[in-house]
Amino acid sequence: MTVVAGIDIGNHTTEIVLARIVGGRTAEPVEPIAQGQAPTRGRKGSTESLEGAAALLQKIEVDAGATADRLLLSALRPVDTATAPLPPPSSPRSPVRSLRRPDASTPAGTGSGVGRHVPLSSLDGNVFDGPAIVSVDSGTDFEVAACEINAAAGRGWDVVGVIAAEDDAVLIRNRISIDVPVVDEVDLDGLATGALVAVEVVAEGRAYRAMADPIALCVAMELGHEQIRHVAEFTRELADSPAIAVARRTGHPDPPAVDDDYVDCLVDGQLLRYSPAQAHSLLRVEPPGNVVAVRLRSVPTAKQGISVDDAFFTDLSSIDNGAWLRRGVADTRGTVVALLAAELAADAAATLQVLTGRPTQTLATEPEAAAVGARTTPGLPPDAVVCDIGGGTIDLIGPHHTVIAAGAGEAITTAVAQILGIPRALAERVKRSPALRVEGPHVAHEEDGRRLFLDSPASADAIGRLCTRGGAGLVPFSYKLAAEEWRSLRLAIKQETVAANITRCMRAFDESPSALVLAGGGALDDELLRTVGESLRSIPVAVGRANIDGVHGPRFAVASGLVHLYAAGRD
Repeated sequence: MTVVAGIDIGNHTTEIVLARIVGGRTAEPVEPIAQGQAPTRGRKGSTESLEGAAALLQKIEVDAGATADRLLLSALRPVDTATAPLPPPSSPRSPVRSLRRPDASTPAGTGSGVGRHVPLSSLDGNVFDGPAIVSVDSGTDFEVAACEINAAAGRGWDVVGVIAAEDDAVLIRNRISIDVPVVDEVDLDGLATGALVAVEVVAEGRAYRAMADPIALCVAMELGHEQIRHVAEFTRELADSPAIAVARRTGHPDPPAVDDDYVDCLVDGQLLRYSPAQAHSLLRVEPPGNVVAVRLRSVPTAKQGISVDDAFFTDLSSIDNGAWLRRGVADTRGTVVALLAAELAADAAATLQVLTGRPTQTLATEPEAAAVGARTTPGLPPDAVVCDIGGGTIDLIGPHHTVIAAGAGEAITTAVAQILGIPRALAERVKRSPALRVEGPHVAHEEDGRRLFLDSPASADAIGRLCTRGGAGLVPFSYKLAAEEWRSLRLAIKQETVAANITRCMRAFDESPSALVLAGGGALDDELLRTVGESLRSIPVAVGRANIDGVHGPRFAVASGLVHLYAAGRD
């Protein structure tokens, strides 16, 4: 008999199954001995991650009183998940474009206006009939701009709005005599004189945005009805903007400059280079496999450009679609980026063999091993698609097709950490389970609206805060959110990250399976099981959870699959 260890080094956790391979053609050639897991150290496939796997293996062997004769690995490909300050999504099919920079924050005045673009330097010419939107370039002082706008209004110019390249909105608005919206931090490059421009500034605490209405914006930009669907896609991103500055797009979007961030995509067999904002919508709707390279200077591993097999972007502002949050209770700036490296981690098996002194081999890819492990689930339909939800990737494996996508459990953790402004370790804890808001030393408010008496008095730092239950008591993590708000926000995050990604992957399958079985650590999240089911309601598919070997639940799919693959090869 041979004792083997199936080792799954994931992007978030490392899992090991220790099993005995029984000789002969028995009904059950694999006899499980022990299993265990630990957080992955460092980047997946790095020496640090392999050292962590060796340490975990030693612990499991000591506890079980057994030693592995052979170690089994799957091919390792790391996924980098991070928050990047990317511009809001901008569909390359949209007939309009936003002029305001994504990090702009201080407009002035209130109201909306639509008019022809007139540079400040052209105000000393002939007054033309109709409303005008005046632009102030970066080289003009705000006092000079205000003085010339006042003079132009006195000569009969119908100025209905001002757009400024610098952060001067408040300074200009306080010095002009007309009550118009002033939008600053605007990109004036390529904006022709006489072009139609729509602007709007919303008063603090007000929700109405005229220019976020696709019908109103089509009318303002003099677009035909055939464009309204693309305009509606664009205006979804304006729904919560404090300020809006929009112009018509002329021609195809310009590719990024040489030094700018980019995303290289295959579209209809042609390699096209997009800005991250332009690529965003494509990455979320097209099945994995259409992106080949990414450069994002805010992500260390992609700073100089990286070859990828997939990328998935989640604009954090999109999670408000299901949560309807009060402004200011959550930080929804930025984009969660998941990048699946195209290259495998080199020499992982050789490094682990040196670290442990045991023969080590790379036996299969992670999807192959996950499928074998998950199909040990009792009662699984033969046409079921296995969905292995790891920390970095989602692997969908059907009878005849496999899809590997970037963006899984780490995307949820990253989003929670950014939105709540908490450490990632705490975000990993609070993302999984319901929370309660402590109202006093003895009373708390649950997510379902119930009030309960605490078993022991709450600590002073927990009172008035939203808390999660920990092994040592209540752990506070937010003072802004109500319990019901956090539940809605938490579900929306899972919907917009992992559930949306799985829906994207399912588009790659020609026929709908009778069942989608979720495996991996992510499948332990009951809420994720629900959000995936809700996302796939339009597809006649049952969403269930794996039970590896009939005993492990959804965990250890890859590690157990490696063991079963080795046993099958021996037979």
